[in-house]
Amino acid sequence: MKENKLESLIWIIFASIGAVFFIIGLVIIGSIFNYENKVDTVGTITEISSYRNTNHNRTHEVYVSYTIDGKEYESKLDGYSSSFYEGKEIGIYYDKDNPNKIGVKSLDLIFWILPGIGLIFLIIGGTGVFVKINKRKLERNLKENGELIYANYVETVLNTSYQVNGKCPYNIICEWNNTLDSKKYIFKSKDIWINPEKIIKEKDIKQFPVYIDNNNKKKYAIDIDILIENIVDLR
Repeated sequence: MKENKLESLIWIIFASIGAVFFIIGLVIIGSIFNYENKVDTVGTITEISSYRNTNHNRTHEVYVSYTIDGKEYESKLDGYSSSFYEGKEIGIYYDKDNPNKIGVKSLDLIFWILPGIGLIFLIIGGTGVFVKINKRKLERNLKENGELIYANYVETVLNTSYQVNGKCPYNIICEWNNTLDSKKYIFKSKDIWINPEKIIKEKDIKQFPVYIDNNNKKKYAIDIDILIENIVDLR
C-alpha cells in the first residue's frame, strides 16, 4: 500500500532530519564553546544600546568591562537578557587565547535549541521506525510459532485516530470464543489503507485466520493476506 510505504518514509525522514540537526548542533557547540579554553571572571555592564534591524526587530548590544591581569578590557557580549542594566556586575568568561572574546554561559543555552530539536525529531522518527519493525517481527514470529485459530468476522472500522497523507486506515474486527476458558476474545487487524468491505462481501468471508501467543494472548496477528492480495492500488 502506498500509504503504508509513505508512513515508513515519514518516520525515516523524521529520524534522518533529527540525526542531522543533532549532529550539526553538537559540532557547532563543540567548536564554539570549548569551555576548557575559557576562564570565568566578573564583568560590569557599561553600555546597553538598542536599535531596530532591517526586519524591524529590536536588537540589543551589550558592552562589558572586565580586568585580566591588571589590564582592563571592554568587549561586546554576544547575547542579551532583560535582566541586564548598565552598571550591573555579571559572571562572564573570556577566551584565554583571545581575551576580547567573552560570553555568558547562561546565554549559551540558546545554542542547544538546534541539537534539542534534532533529538526530539530523532526520538519521534526512531520510535516510529522501531515500532513498525517490531510489529513486523512480532507478526512473522506469530505466523511461525503461534497457534492458528479462526475468528469470526464482525465488522470493518475506520481508524480516525490516525492519518497519513490526510487519509485514515481501516481495521478488521474479529471475535473468537475460546472453549478452553469460556471467554470471548476480540481482535483488531493491522491498518489497511483501502476499505476491504467490498472484497469481504464478494468473497463471502466469514472468518479470518488469527495467530496467537498462548502464553500472552495480547500478542496476536490477524492474517489479512486474502484481502491485500486482492487490492491493486493504481493511484
